[in-house]
Amino acid sequence: MSSSSSAITHASEQAWLSNPMVRLTLALIATLLWGSAFPLVKLGYSSLAIAHNQPFMQLLFAGYRFSGAGLLLLMLSSVIYRTTWQFSFSKLRSVVKVGSTQTLAQYIFFYMGLALASGISSAIVASAAPFFQLIIAHLLFADDRLSRRKLFSALLGFCGIGFYHLMEHGWAFHLGIGEGLMLIAMLFSAYGNILNKRNVSRELPVLPLTAWQMLFGGMLLILIGASKVGFMPFQFSWHASLLLLYLCGLSASAFLIWNTLMAHNQVSKVSIFLFLIPIFGVSLSALILNEVLHWYVIPALILIIIGIILSNRPPKTAP
Repeated sequence: MSSSSSAITHASEQAWLSNPMVRLTLALIATLLWGSAFPLVKLGYSSLAIAHNQPFMQLLFAGYRFSGAGLLLLMLSSVIYRTTWQFSFSKLRSVVKVGSTQTLAQYIFFYMGLALASGISSAIVASAAPFFQLIIAHLLFADDRLSRRKLFSALLGFCGIGFYHLMEHGWAFHLGIGEGLMLIAMLFSAYGNILNKRNVSRELPVLPLTAWQMLFGGMLLILIGASKVGFMPFQFSWHASLLLLYLCGLSASAFLIWNTLMAHNQVSKVSIFLFLIPIFGVSLSALILNEVLHWYVIPALILIIIGIILSNRPPKTAP
């Protein structure tokens, strides 16, 4: 493909992915998939008899998931690009940086936190991710500064988290160990998304970068978990196997969609949609895990939804 036709293809792809309706649709799909992870990971713990005090079993389970997702994306990459990517030192460095943050660090804290907190509580805490992402983008990208409306929108979402936890603990703000670990996971998630955006197109296209970083992070998670419990301590039933297969497909699809959106849009125009994850996570946790859906979840989620709407309203034009 010539450089001119490649540039035209990239421009048309950029225009399509930055279209508000396309952005909304793809963000809905990605966040729905991520939201379903909260109850299904907990179901996986139950199916594989992983207790809340078995962190190495949890990390091994996470490693299976992300290594599988990385392999799925590598197969897709080989079909699309019909070539094997030759790694230079700079490309390898990008994979290591993004994989160490977006997969390894994030999911060490995510899996251990989810084992110690309810699916609903974990999903609400996940609302912190877009707030962190907006702040980091403001610091790193000159063309993506926080406006008053962006900041107000993010604060509304963050207030939703605060309100939920105030009501959960009788007007006494309290984060348990599980919620605290989940909050750290969201910080790594936000930073990993930013790293991915900075390294896409500079070193590797979205698909191979996402595939290699997930495989890299997943293999490290396996090694960490296996160092204490071995590589195959589980007894896989059909139910557990299907859950793991779904989680692999979920991760491959959601991260590919999200990283593609991040590569072709300003961070602030995409990250606000991360507030949808708790909506799906809370709803699906109540539906699948039969967790109690307390009344105060509703106003917390309303604050989050208002924040999303305000953030995505087009700016007023001068008459």
